[in-house]
Parts: sequence; structure tokens; C-alpha cells
Amino acid sequence: MTRNPFVPILLGCLVLLSACGRSGKPDAYGIIDAHSWMIAASEAGQIMALPVEEGQRVERGAVAVQLDTAALSLQLRAFEAQIRALQPTVPDVGRQLDVLHRQRESLQNERERIAPLVSSGAASRRQLDNLDDQLRVLDSQISAARSSLSRETAAVLVNIESLKSQADIVRDRIARCTVTCPETGTVTALYAHLHEFVDAGHPIFKLADLQHMYVDAWLEGGDLTRIALGDAVDVKVDAEGGTLRTLPGRISYISDEAEFTPNKVLTRDTRASLVYHVRIDLAEDARLRSGMPAEIYLPSQK
Repeated sequence: MTRNPFVPILLGCLVLLSACGRSGKPDAYGIIDAHSWMIAASEAGQIMALPVEEGQRVERGAVAVQLDTAALSLQLRAFEAQIRALQPTVPDVGRQLDVLHRQRESLQNERERIAPLVSSGAASRRQLDNLDDQLRVLDSQISAARSSLSRETAAVLVNIESLKSQADIVRDRIARCTVTCPETGTVTALYAHLHEFVDAGHPIFKLADLQHMYVDAWLEGGDLTRIALGDAVDVKVDAEGGTLRTLPGRISYISDEAEFTPNKVLTRDTRASLVYHVRIDLAEDARLRSGMPAEIYLPSQK
């Protein structure tokens, strides 16, 4: 029987294609994501200014939302007015005690004048005793006055400090009505609009760092011997015409403990396996989007 000379060639090609297919199988699958923040207001109020829009890149510290502060400003003015009204009522302890101190000084001078006269018999002992009695009474009056003035001063100062604390709280609430961007990033979604009223804690927009995207993947324990922190890996994503586009990636995190594969990543069978969470940082690429599926290819040896 005549053997077709092309059969061995065809079989060889099939073997090569099969080997290529096996070698080109991804080591893991993952989902592209970005660090993101849900930006909300700490206070309730009407949005008076919203100088951001979806797709806009904003810098850290930039004002993104301004809520109405009219009512809070009125509260602050009321507290400040009460403080100004109380400040003149603080007793002037020094001035009020000055009169008593002058009286005591006068009596003390008189006693010092009389004392030698008593010794020489030019003045009676009774005169000196009367001066001593008056000095003791005056000392008691000074002590009582000082105690009373201290209590009055303390009461007024407590009220002033309480009002100052309340004013500081209102100032803090006014400051919180100005919402700034916590990080540099891109506004990916708006959840409220200009002139709308939002409650405290209600998300106003979502901010994402699209310049530093990453892929979360899960590897079996045997694959960990092929990688280390900082290693370069290939990440492939869908491209036009059903092709794949290769992106450079670098491993930035490897979990210390095994876990079950998250439901969103693989099939029911593979979800039962214990795997290790790995994060791969991607180079900046404007075409990447959160939620895109990705294939991860590890180095052949480590």
C-alpha cells in the first residue's frame, strides 16, 4: 500500500500546535482594578458648587464639593456675639481688691505709728488693740472678697469657654462643608448634582487612581516557587479582532496565607482549591478599565 508522504508532516504539525497550545495556557486569571475612594460629605446640606465631572482628573487637595454653610455661619455669629457680651463681665479682681488693700495699708501704717507710743505711755494699749481688731476684720474681708470674686470669675470663664468650644465645633462643621480630593485621580462616577441636597455620609462621587491599575489573581501553592515580589510578569487583555494585548506587570503583593478562590474568579471546581492571593501592578495605559478580565503568564522558571 502506498503511504501518503504528507501524513507524517501533518502529524508533526499537530503535535507542535498541541504543545504550543499547552505552553500558551495562562497561569492564572484576574480582574483589572484600580484604587478608588467613595467621596462623601461629612455634613448634610445643599450642593452649592460641584466643579468636577465624570472623566475629569483632579489633584490631591483640590476642592471638589462646596455645601451651603449659611445656617452654620449664623450659628457661629451667635456664639461669637455671646462671647463678646460675656467678656466685659469678668470681674477685675485686682481693681476690686485694691480698695481693701489700701485701707489695710493705712491701718498698718497707723499701727506702726501707735506701737512705739504705747511703749512710752503716750498712747493707750486699747488704741493698739482696736487697730489690731480692725486689721483682722479687714483681712477677713479681703479673703472673702477674693474667694467670691474667684467664684464669679470662674463661672463667667466657664461660660465663655463653653461658648468657645461650641463655636469651634461650628467652625469645624463649616470646614467640613468644603470637600477636597484625598488623592490625585480621575472622577469615574457622580452620584449627586449641583443644587441637590445630600445627607451626611451620602456618596457624591467616586475617585479612582487610573494611572496605577493592578490585577488581583490567585495562584496555587506550586506556582509560588516561580515568583517573588518585584518579579515581572506578562498580563494579557482582550484587544480588537479577538486578539490579546500584552501588558508588562510587576508583582507587588503575595499573600502569606492560603484561601479559597473568590467566586468571581474561576469555576466551581477550582474554587474548592486553596490558593494564594497575588497582586500585579500594571504600567500606565489609558485603554485599561476597571473590571476588564486579564490573563497572567508567569516566568517559566524561578
